[in-house]
Amino acid sequence: MRRHWVAYGVAMVVTAALTAAVVALLMNIRERKHEARQTYVQLVELSEETVDPAEWGRNFPREYDGYKRTVDTQRTRYGGSENVSKLDEDPVWRRIFAGYAFGVDYREERGHAYSLEDQKQTLRTKQFKQPGACLQCHAGGMRRVYETVGGGDVQTGFEKVNAMPLEDAWKHVEHPIACIDCHDPVTMQLRVTRPGFLNAIKLVKAAEGIPNYDPNTMATRQEMRTFVCGQCHVEYYFKGKEKLLTYPWHKGLKVEQIEAYYDEVGHTDWTHAETGAPVLKAQHPEFEMWSQGVHARSGVACADCHMP
Repeated sequence: MRRHWVAYGVAMVVTAALTAAVVALLMNIRERKHEARQTYVQLVELSEETVDPAEWGRNFPREYDGYKRTVDTQRTRYGGSENVSKLDEDPVWRRIFAGYAFGVDYREERGHAYSLEDQKQTLRTKQFKQPGACLQCHAGGMRRVYETVGGGDVQTGFEKVNAMPLEDAWKHVEHPIACIDCHDPVTMQLRVTRPGFLNAIKLVKAAEGIPNYDPNTMATRQEMRTFVCGQCHVEYYFKGKEKLLTYPWHKGLKVEQIEAYYDEVGHTDWTHAETGAPVLKAQHPEFEMWSQGVHARSGVACADCHMP
């Protein structure tokens, strides 16, 4: 009888040990799976409220180091990022832009870290009244700004900020273009946050037979590696008295299609001071140029060659 109880006790101990081992193994597997999903060391919790790139840098030091390099200013054979006046280097631009804000101040563009500072310092905003629409691609966290101003609706806020004087719109922002403008703060997935692009790409895709296109749910990751750049590196104009920031893609992305749209709606950027001629000025249509070239046809994205 005693041997029976001893055997029973040993069996209980072995069973308990095996159970504990299996539980420990399952917990370890669960932890490893969680670690596999968590591809970085999280020191701070990021949210839609976290606009400061330095906070993101605590979790992503290498990427933040790359962002900080956008403060570098140097000349290259392709222009570079030194804040030099193109009007001083080639005075013919003053005559070309006569009567237009660019005839007063036209400089080499600098990196993302300077996007807000340069907008505030240029004579184009100091000597000319500009709408809040200008802010879409010069400040960080604009999606949250639009959502706040719009009472929870991004498009409504976008329209309200567009119509504001730029000086009033500046009161809603603190940082230049930042990580949050292209990355979801929770998943880190690429995302488009600018309503100007979302509205315009929907028109382009509708013409291709794809209704209600949303790049954030329908685009491939490789497409997103260009779309996040295309949020701002585009041709645009301010539509109507509301100054609605609009990408003129209603007839397509080719220059002749954009010009045809402008002719149809009667838009020109300014009237030349010397000749009296109505003039269009292409802003920075890198996305449109990319879309017509060999890189787009080959599936090459902006981010394959360019860092933000």
